[in-house]
Amino acid sequence: MLAEIFKYLVAFVAGFAVKWVDWIDDEMGGKEKKKYILAIFYGISIGYLITIRSISELFLGALLAQVFARKIDTLAHMIGFFVAILVAGAIGIPTQDLSFLFFFFMLALLDELAGLRMTNFDEERLMLPIGAFAVAILFSRWEYFIAIALFDIGYLLFGFLSKRQKRR
Repeated sequence: MLAEIFKYLVAFVAGFAVKWVDWIDDEMGGKEKKKYILAIFYGISIGYLITIRSISELFLGALLAQVFARKIDTLAHMIGFFVAILVAGAIGIPTQDLSFLFFFFMLALLDELAGLRMTNFDEERLMLPIGAFAVAILFSRWEYFIAIALFDIGYLLFGFLSKRQKRR
C-alpha cells in the first residue's frame, strides 16, 4: 500500500519539477543554476517510475516521445533525460507490454506536436491522459491514469503558482 502511494507521490513531484525547469528556462532566462539540481531530481524520479512494472510503459513511452518530438532542447532537460535513462538502466527496466508502450508513446508524441493539439492552450496535453483513462476503463489498469493525472497535476500546479507569483 505504501509503495502504491509512493509511486504516485513521485509522479506528482516529477511533474512539478519538470515544469519548474521549464519555467526557469522559458520565463527566467535560464539563468538560475538550481535548474540542474531540479533536472537531476526529476530525472531520478522519472527513471524510478520507469522501473515500476505497473506504470513503466507510460513513463518510458512519454520519455521516448520527448526525444522524437525534439522537446529535450535545453541542457537542463538533457541532464534530466540522461539521469532518467541511467537510473532506469541501473535499477532495471521491467519487461514491457509493447502494445501499451507504443500506445503511450504515440499519444505523448501527438501531445508534443503543436500542430495536432486539440485545444489552443499551450499547456494542454490531453491525448496521453485521455488514452490512459481509456486503458483504465477498457483494461482496468487504473494505475496508468492515476500516475499521469498526478504528474499532470504537479506540472499544472507549478504553472499556476508561477503565474500567480508573476502577478504579484
